Amino acid sequence: MSRKRQNWMKQADVLFSKIIRERDRQCQACGTTQDLQCAHIISRSYKSIRTLEDNAVALCRSEHIYFTHRPLEWREWVEQRFPGRWDRLATQALMYERVDWRAERDRLKTVLERLAA
Repeated sequence: MSRKRQNWMKQADVLFSKIIRERDRQCQACGTTQDLQCAHIISRSYKSIRTLEDNAVALCRSEHIYFTHRPLEWREWVEQRFPGRWDRLATQALMYERVDWRAERDRLKTVLERLAA
């Protein structure tokens, strides 16, 4: 990946994390508002869904660590909370669509501006 594309992806990641934390405003597992992080439902290594809002929730640091080390519990939690989402995201992830990270960064800037308004 070129240095420019990598930089745009990093910028998109930062914006995406802000969007998810702003959207959810609390840990979706325990309800706390402290130490919120962006937790991807399907691994962010699948670039085509890396910045898809349906592919993330806000979790506090401790819940994020808990679920990171317990992938079966994570999938079960996702299935209970969002029925059908895991399979839909997995199907979309496996399409391996190339991402225009510059355009995605710009889209996320617009989404964040709307959330802040």
